[in-house]
Amino acid sequence: MMGPMPAYGLYARSVHGITLQNIRFQVSTPDLRPPLIFDHVEHAAINGISVQGNPQAESVVRFIDSRQTLFTAVRVLGQAAVFLQLEEADNEGITIDGGDLSKAASAIVCKNGATENSVKIRA
Repeated sequence: MMGPMPAYGLYARSVHGITLQNIRFQVSTPDLRPPLIFDHVEHAAINGISVQGNPQAESVVRFIDSRQTLFTAVRVLGQAAVFLQLEEADNEGITIDGGDLSKAASAIVCKNGATENSVKIRA
């Protein structure tokens, strides 16, 4: 009814208050879609998430106008070009606290007016 999903794991749109804990997103065949997309999401807590990267995909996680999100204990499985792609200017209050992003060539990329000032990375 909605057509193909834009994410292979979770696509959250217009959500206020979501918590994800101890989740692993992995595929058996290569997929260029990101495992996680937040589109207009506010007040999210993501703890202990492991996500499979793909070096040909744009990013592992994609945020569109999303606010007040805390990532803790994030782990990228496999090589990836970018961990977090921010889109649009209204992203803010995003914190990545701990975890392992070393398999992503870049931690953050910004598009369509988004800025890296929206994100704090604490190792």
